[in-house]
Amino acid sequence: MARIPPYKPQLAQLVKTAPSGPDWVHEVKYDGYRIGCRIENGRITLLSRNGKDWTEAFEEIARAARAMKARAALLDGEVCMVLPDGRTSFQALQNRAEGRLVYFVFDLLHLDGRDFIPQPLDVRKEALRKIVKGDRILFGDHLDADGPVAFREACRLGLEGIISKDRHLPYLLGKRGGWLKTKCVRRQEFVTGGFTDPEGAREGIGALLVGYYDGDDLVFAGKVGTGFTTKGARELRSTLNKLETTESPFSTPPAGSLGKNAHWVKPKVVAEVAFTEWTNDGKIRHPSFQGLRHDKDPKRVVKEEEKVIKNKETKAAKGTKGGNGGSGEEAVVRGVRVSHPDRIMYENPRLTKLDIVRYYDRIAAAMMPHVEGRPLTLVRCGEGVAEGCFYMKHSKVWAPAALKRVKIKEKTKVGDYLVIESPEGLVSLAQFDILEIHTWNSRYPKVEYPDRVILDLDPGPRVAWNTVLDTAKAIRRLLRKLDLESFVKTTGGKGLHLVVPLVPQQDWSACLDFSRAVAEAMVRHDPDLYTTKFAKSGREAMILIDYMRNNRTNTSVAAFSTRAREGAPVSVPLAWTELTPKLDPAAFTVTTVPARVERQRKDPWTDYWKTKQRLSKKAIAALDGLT
Repeated sequence: MARIPPYKPQLAQLVKTAPSGPDWVHEVKYDGYRIGCRIENGRITLLSRNGKDWTEAFEEIARAARAMKARAALLDGEVCMVLPDGRTSFQALQNRAEGRLVYFVFDLLHLDGRDFIPQPLDVRKEALRKIVKGDRILFGDHLDADGPVAFREACRLGLEGIISKDRHLPYLLGKRGGWLKTKCVRRQEFVTGGFTDPEGAREGIGALLVGYYDGDDLVFAGKVGTGFTTKGARELRSTLNKLETTESPFSTPPAGSLGKNAHWVKPKVVAEVAFTEWTNDGKIRHPSFQGLRHDKDPKRVVKEEEKVIKNKETKAAKGTKGGNGGSGEEAVVRGVRVSHPDRIMYENPRLTKLDIVRYYDRIAAAMMPHVEGRPLTLVRCGEGVAEGCFYMKHSKVWAPAALKRVKIKEKTKVGDYLVIESPEGLVSLAQFDILEIHTWNSRYPKVEYPDRVILDLDPGPRVAWNTVLDTAKAIRRLLRKLDLESFVKTTGGKGLHLVVPLVPQQDWSACLDFSRAVAEAMVRHDPDLYTTKFAKSGREAMILIDYMRNNRTNTSVAAFSTRAREGAPVSVPLAWTELTPKLDPAAFTVTTVPARVERQRKDPWTDYWKTKQRLSKKAIAALDGLT
């Protein structure tokens, strides 16, 4: 009869993309402590991943485990705090906050004298399912769905990610393959090597200075200054004070004032940190403290590298392509790694992710003046246009390294926004599956003073294209009477944008009042053709003159941005002389616009960048009098 083996958990390899195919099952990535449960002669022992006895720490789980239908067993699972919305939270577990303490068991290594380690996962889980019992002991079930689909759904639900497991393999001790983890938001453990003093009303600590081991060297990875509760920060300061030392434990200490003013500590405390990504200089971006990991050996904390799993590395890939996840190979454009370059983003024309990245690379010089410094709203299509898209306004938990994150005050809170500062930023957005880039009418940091007004001409389905052209020209003539020049561009749809450049001196309300006055003057001129009402019903033969693009935080699609629509259309700046009946806005696409830009000797908006004009109360008053 086999004896119960020691608990040495199998670990998962971090990968960029969840695997596809029938050989893989996918489990929720629980956000708690990895725990083995040993049942022997009525005694329950809970073990951490490094073999320490944690029974006393989770007495409720130990008591519940006595109801399991087993005389002798070794289980593998995760102790978690389940929030009211069903998600697990490591921070809530640390603080024993609101929620329910449970033990998700997802694997079986030994049962009543039988060694299950050599058995395939399917066999182990089926045996495990039969013995699970208790209100705090839950069976960690799995999905048989395609990996990228399971991952997308996990992220939509706000989960940390998924664990994908090869259903045919035995239990493999350590990180030896067969288990892969895909994270919605990056998280890993870091060793604390120092801290800074708090500033202002803050208590305890200002920020942790953290790193990871590369051999015997502790490599500095950045500072973590958010995610602490007041109580937690005080307790952490008390812990770190006992470990304070005069020497930096980092192989290369942080430079400047950070290194000079830091308190150094012996590298014995492990913190779990959430962050968006690694920067080019090897630091973590937008980190947030999640809690301390008492179950982790500091010397084993290394930099988690995402592995690119190629199709040939998985059984599932033999003879199958596995959905729209792409090959797993990578390309590099302007220094940006492009994952899944062959993912289909548009079906008609058939364009891959790499095609979109290369489009933005080619038109970057022409597009940058239109987007640089402007807060963004984005449309992301993670699996291409055919699979659906969604708007992304704020950026609390993600941001490509090449973009700048800024904070802007809103009505009831402070919002996190992204700003493009370089062509690499454009390429990074395409790498992140962004197919529409919408921008504010102002630039950071002078966000309260727009530098343009936009009038969006949105024709109903029964409006002729010539009528749209005539309307744009009529509004241009009206603006010229007020000594204001305007410029025109396509929207990537059937409409046009009229853009009035401004010296950024008037505030949002002045710009909104002016654009409303222009729109209402046009409606008074021809109420049967023009409207400012957004309801689609009843305006099939009318043109909506949308002036609300000039309301604070509202956005307009940027010049040269792709649109998430069939045909891969692009919004393109035009010269007024191009507005003829022969102009076909559908002709401006991802495949045609780069050549147009490259063969143009002159930017059709050359004068836009030279125009210095202001709104005046006299102009608004003149508009109010027009009929």
